[in-house]
Amino acid sequence: MNKKLLALCVALAVAVLFPACGKSVLKTEPVTGTITLDGAPLANCIVYFTPTGEGAQGVGRTDAQGVYKLQTAQGAADAGTTPGSYKVHFTCDEIVSPEETDAEGNTIKEEVVKSVIPAKYNNAETSGCTAEVIKGKNTIDFALESK
Repeated sequence: MNKKLLALCVALAVAVLFPACGKSVLKTEPVTGTITLDGAPLANCIVYFTPTGEGAQGVGRTDAQGVYKLQTAQGAADAGTTPGSYKVHFTCDEIVSPEETDAEGNTIKEEVVKSVIPAKYNNAETSGCTAEVIKGKNTIDFALESK
């Protein structure tokens, strides 16, 4: 057999037998929803879905209406995440810039990051929020409470 033909056959066999070597493609399902705090939409809030077993962590950010779309590190943008059970937590911070005056009367502006949600929601173990992602479209809303 010709060496070029043999090399082509080997390359073709490798391509067929190992199509995704080095990088796996996740089978994800779309996940979207709304996050509110005391009934009002939470803008610029990050939601984290952490799998309780098999699965991939999903992350999303809310828009001005509190709507998020989940994605994974290995998936396409807004592609969702893999089916399974998840613990959910949130990061919802805002930057406040208080003005203070020093001893000489100069104005000092210092940026401070402040959470707009209770601390319990910042941790998957204490948030009390869970989700079940199934095959097909998933709409999973979270109604957080300040008290």
